[in-house]
Amino acid sequence: MKKIIYSLFLLSIISSCEVIEGPYMTGNGGGVDTNSSQYVKNILIEDFTGHLCQNCPDAARELEAIHDLYGSQIIGLALHVGSTFARPYPLSQPKFTYDFRTKWGEELDGFFNISDAGLPKGMINRIDYPGDHRKNKGQWLASVQQELDKEVVFGLNINSSFDGNNSIIDISTDALKDISGDYKLVVCLTENEITNWQKDGVIEDENYIHNHVLRSLITSAWGDDVSLSTNISNGESYTHNYSVNLADLENFNIDYSNNTLFQGNGESGGWNQNNISILAYIYDNSNYEILQVEYASLATN
Repeated sequence: MKKIIYSLFLLSIISSCEVIEGPYMTGNGGGVDTNSSQYVKNILIEDFTGHLCQNCPDAARELEAIHDLYGSQIIGLALHVGSTFARPYPLSQPKFTYDFRTKWGEELDGFFNISDAGLPKGMINRIDYPGDHRKNKGQWLASVQQELDKEVVFGLNINSSFDGNNSIIDISTDALKDISGDYKLVVCLTENEITNWQKDGVIEDENYIHNHVLRSLITSAWGDDVSLSTNISNGESYTHNYSVNLADLENFNIDYSNNTLFQGNGESGGWNQNNISILAYIYDNSNYEILQVEYASLATN
């Protein structure tokens, strides 16, 4: 039997969550070993960056190298943050005028105190918070290897469809062991293959390709409850449903840049719907450690 455990209204976004008793379904995303039909441990690398940061492309290349090594178990999220390296130039300038920043990226940057320590910096599943959570790119691989050895606690499946003007996102969370605690689900939209200016060492590259760029959060920055109970049993499955309108989300970013961000100019649009992906992760609210992450393409038509 299914029961609705909550509904969330956020801007133009509607969500709901259901709990379903097992058995769980494995799906076919990057978080599933299709040979054994079991979930595998995925790792989120949050790359805090900026288009005026000369060393940030080296961090992006490190992320891609780790992805090449471990494949779909490595998921990247690029957050352009701060008023130094991510601010846009005035529109009177011919370059670096785009504003990649978001409300949620700024909120996470402020909470985890990333850009104040200098960019680039990354968090690997947000381990070692508070303290050594802000990691230089040379630390990323060892932290990833440490995380890959950990037990898989949750599995995630993402499906999306299109209904009228909205994309419908369905996320199922499967408990893989008996566990007790406060666990949150965060859902993001990211975009790949954005061609725009980037400082890369001494080069100012007009045709730099920006990947896995945070565009919006569907939840708050701190997520929705995975379950209303703190006691979760092995085999239980929980579903969250969201309806999103990309045009509304894009306009929100434009308005936020214009009206709130330091030196914001509203140049935050031009999203390519074909390059938008859904990224979802579960974290432990007691220490902010991310326990599982998954991604999938967003259905837009």
